[in-house]
Amino acid sequence: MDFRRTALYAEGIGNRKLMNTPQHVDVAIIGAGTAGLSAQREVARHTDSYRVIDPGPLGTTCARAACMPSKALIHVAALYDRIRRAPPGIETAAAGVNTAAVLRHVRELRDDFVAGVLDGMRPWRESHLISARARFLDPCTLDIDGARLSAGRTIIATGSQPGLPQPWARFRAHLLDSERVFDLDDLPGSLAVIGLGPVGIELAQALAQLGTAVTGIDPGRGIGGLSDPALQDYAIDTFAETLTLHFAEAAIEHADADEVRVVVNDVTVGAEAALVATGRPPAVDGLGLDRLGVPLDDHGVPEFNRQTLQIGDLPVFMAGDVNGVRPVLHEAADEGRIAAWNALRDEPACFERHPPLAITFTSPNIALVGARFTELDGGDTPFVTGTARFERQGRARLMDAAAGRLHVYAARDDGRLLGAELFAPAGEHLAHLLAWAIGAGMTVSELMEMPFYHPVIEEALRAALRDAAKRVERAFDPARSMRCEDYPVR
Repeated sequence: MDFRRTALYAEGIGNRKLMNTPQHVDVAIIGAGTAGLSAQREVARHTDSYRVIDPGPLGTTCARAACMPSKALIHVAALYDRIRRAPPGIETAAAGVNTAAVLRHVRELRDDFVAGVLDGMRPWRESHLISARARFLDPCTLDIDGARLSAGRTIIATGSQPGLPQPWARFRAHLLDSERVFDLDDLPGSLAVIGLGPVGIELAQALAQLGTAVTGIDPGRGIGGLSDPALQDYAIDTFAETLTLHFAEAAIEHADADEVRVVVNDVTVGAEAALVATGRPPAVDGLGLDRLGVPLDDHGVPEFNRQTLQIGDLPVFMAGDVNGVRPVLHEAADEGRIAAWNALRDEPACFERHPPLAITFTSPNIALVGARFTELDGGDTPFVTGTARFERQGRARLMDAAAGRLHVYAARDDGRLLGAELFAPAGEHLAHLLAWAIGAGMTVSELMEMPFYHPVIEEALRAALRDAAKRVERAFDPARSMRCEDYPVR
C-alpha cells in the first residue's frame, strides 16, 4: 500500500500572508495549536500588540490528527465489538461492518471539530495570524520568510510530530503513522503496530475490533504507559486474547505497496501495512533554537524552567507538547496560559501544577494518576497499594465488562493518596475522581467517607481504598467517621 496521500481538508486555510506586519510586537506566539491558542487568549486580554505565527494546516493536532479522530474510530470499533459479543437474547448474526464507511464517518467528525477550532479563531485570524514559518535569529528577533519581526517576548508552542526512526526513513511512503491512518480509504487486512504506548495500543485494539489482523510490537511491557508490573502482566494477558504481541526491538526489513516485513526476535512478521507509533518528538526543526545560545538536549530542545516555562533568563518560553513534559491537551492549555502570564510580566512566577493525569481509551481504559508505581517504588516515601478486581464487581458484570484491575498508592504513615494506575472499565471516570482527590490532598480515610452509590463502577474504588486502609498505619474506623460529635443525641 502507498500512503503518500495526505489530508486535504485543511489545506488552504490560513495560507494568506498577513499584510502590513509590524516590525515589533510585545509578544510573538509560534504555533497555533492548543498551547498557542491558550496563550493567545491570555495575551489578548492584556495587549493587542501580538502575532501568532503558524504555517498551517490549522485546527490543532488534537482535533485534526489525534484525540478526536482516534476517539471517533475507537467508539465505532468498541460499539461493533460489543454488538458481536452481545448477551443472550440479542440476535447479532447479521451484524457487519463497512470499514470504508467507518473511516468516512471518522473524517467527517474530524473535519467538524477542525471547523470548530477555526471558527473560534475567526475574530482575530485576519488581524493577528501570520501564515508562515518562524526562525530565531536571536532571542528577540524572528525571521519570517525573509522579513524580520522583533518581539519583547516569544512563546514557542509548536507541538510535536509523529516520529520515524532514521533507519526506516527509506520506507516512509509505505508506512502509516498515527495521523495518516485516518486518511485511508479502507483498512488493511493485516497490520503491524510498532509501539504500544497510548496511541499504538488504542489504534491496535480498535482496528482489530474492526476486523484487521493486528500484530503489536514493543521493546517494553509498559502497554499504554503502565509501570506497575502486576498491571502490565494483566493488561498483556488481556490484549493477547485479540492481538498477537511481541515484546522486543523491531526492525523493518522490507516495505512496498503490497507488504511490510518486520523482524522481531528472529521472527519475520508479514503484514499488508505497518503503523509506526514509536513516539512524537518535539516539532523544533527549522526554528533556529541554536541561535538562543543555550544548551539543547538530544531532541534539540533547550533547557527551561518547568515551573515558569522560561528558557534560562531569556525572554522566550516553551509551552505544550514541544517541551515534552506532559504531552496531553489539558496540560498544553495550562502551559499556554502559564507561558503567556509570564511573558506579560517582568518577573516570571512559578505555578503549581495539577496532579498528572493520562488516559488511554482502550477497553478497558488505562489510566495513570498522580505518582506512578515506578516513581514510588524505591523512593523516599513508604507507600502501600490497594487493589480492586473487576471480575466480580457488580456493575462491571452488568455492563458485560467484568475485567480489570485498579491499584491506588497511599502513604503508609497517614494514608495520603499519592497516585494510581488502572486498567479498568469506565477508568476515565475513576481517574478523574482520583486526580481531584490527590489534588485536594485527601487521605484514603477521607475519600472512603464520601458516598458511593450502588450499583456503580465507583464501588471498585471503595474496595481499593479499603484494601489500602488495612495497610496504613493510622487505622480507619468507618463508624467513628460518621458520628455526629458536635450534636448530642436526644
